[in-house]
Amino acid sequence: MNFRNSFEKIDILLAATVTVFVFLLIFLTSDAIGFVRDEGFYMKAAINMADWYESINSDLSSGEFSKIFSKKEVDKYFNYNSEHPPFMKELFGLSQFIFTRKLGVLSAPMSARLVAAVFAALTALVIYIFGLIFFSRMTASVAPFLFFTMPHIFFHSHLACFDMPILFFWSSTFILYIFCLKSNRTSLHALTALFFAFGMATKHNVLFIPIVLFVSWLFFYAFSYRKESGKNSFTGFFKAIPKIFYFMVIISLPVYFLIWPRMWFNTFDRLMTYAEFHGKHVNYLNYYFGTPLKNGPFPFSFPWVMTFFTTPTPQLVCFFAGTFYFCRDFLKSEKASGKEAAFAMITGSLFPIFLIALPSVPIFGGIKHWFTGYPLMLTAGVFVIEESAKKLIKTNNFKKSLIVAAVFLIAAVSVVPLNIKFAKRGAAFYNELIGGAQGAAEMRMQRNFWGYDMIDLAETLNREAPVKAKLYIMTGYEGLNQNSFKYMQEAGLIRNDIKATNALNEADFALFFYEKQNEHILNNIAYEFGTVRPLAVSSTDSVFYSALFRREK
Repeated sequence: MNFRNSFEKIDILLAATVTVFVFLLIFLTSDAIGFVRDEGFYMKAAINMADWYESINSDLSSGEFSKIFSKKEVDKYFNYNSEHPPFMKELFGLSQFIFTRKLGVLSAPMSARLVAAVFAALTALVIYIFGLIFFSRMTASVAPFLFFTMPHIFFHSHLACFDMPILFFWSSTFILYIFCLKSNRTSLHALTALFFAFGMATKHNVLFIPIVLFVSWLFFYAFSYRKESGKNSFTGFFKAIPKIFYFMVIISLPVYFLIWPRMWFNTFDRLMTYAEFHGKHVNYLNYYFGTPLKNGPFPFSFPWVMTFFTTPTPQLVCFFAGTFYFCRDFLKSEKASGKEAAFAMITGSLFPIFLIALPSVPIFGGIKHWFTGYPLMLTAGVFVIEESAKKLIKTNNFKKSLIVAAVFLIAAVSVVPLNIKFAKRGAAFYNELIGGAQGAAEMRMQRNFWGYDMIDLAETLNREAPVKAKLYIMTGYEGLNQNSFKYMQEAGLIRNDIKATNALNEADFALFFYEKQNEHILNNIAYEFGTVRPLAVSSTDSVFYSALFRREK
């Protein structure tokens, strides 16, 4: 991995254009996507954070400075959803505090999703910078658009969750690490440690980064760096360790704890509880070629096959090409630092998939838990295709660039219909290699996740439901939870007088999410409501995802 380009004036304009475009694309379509199950928890936590900011404002005004960070005050606002770090919830709450409570311009849910759109834009910016400095301006311009036209990425970019932000921090940390290998500047190493700290405070995924990078460095030190430097002493080893690893201790850890006030008290016990929760994380049942994956060991193939069948073909080609590029760079590099940089890119791209592939690791649902490495291999893949196409085209450089740009434009346009078709349910997207939605259904793959898919049903519900009607929402069966339902009402998607219930016998209407494990619920609805005919369904290519039933008896 070598530096090829530096920022010029045109790159400032292009980077700004890409960033703003992605932000507007995501934020202006936020109300087209239902609230997933996890958002209900995080948005409730965001309300606690907004209350905390209100409390800070009040305490500062009254001069009660010591109260702000007292154990009682911190626990009051941070104990809810304490199994996850607070950084994103703090940002969701801050956005709500400003745009909902102070300015009154956005609903509380959309204030949280505003933060999601900001992180989508930042991800586009990082992809542009990565593409420009290591590859080419064309790669830098094309890669963000190909990235955000993957239906799963487009869908998750809207959500007030942690998955896209942690993708941003994961990719940024690996990219910055490559800079650290190329430069010994203390400020650069400190910046990388700072990014890593914010990643730690976002989600636990990044905790693997220093482990895999240090083990990698140790290998190259043992077989190359030590011989190159000629220093074999005990002190020489510690002097050779890159500053980034020291800064991950002296910068990342303090910043991490600074961001998470709850960990200031009963620190050891709370850290152990946090680690235990994720060490024994619940598995969400998945259907994988008709096999219910409920208990481990799980098939090693699962995340690899799911990636293969849930990525649009143009981007999938880029994934393979990018991985090939990093592997080739690893083999061709003459210097150990070059090999380590290439290996870091391979690790950043594939380790998340490999980790979920381990038979003992629970499957959480969808692809969101391993797509953190997608930006790296996608961007490199775009460059491989660009360079390969230019070698095949026999004409002058200007015409070559025009033709290659046209190829990428056609590739991007080809996936736009897929994004339109799956815009409201991107988590259910399967590509043409498995036959699309119908092919995946015939192969008995998991149909959907997270119980969000009722946007298509909301209009019918709002029109048909009498005043104060009760809606069964399937909480506990991968359906909506009470919080998500509440925030859909706050966002104006469901009438405020309609009540949510998880007691089918008292409901006037019922939601049903078409997942294999929910079949018994469909039978219960038919028995209780006296009908098997839904009032409305959401579907793509004749594959049903959710349905709305009305009581007939």
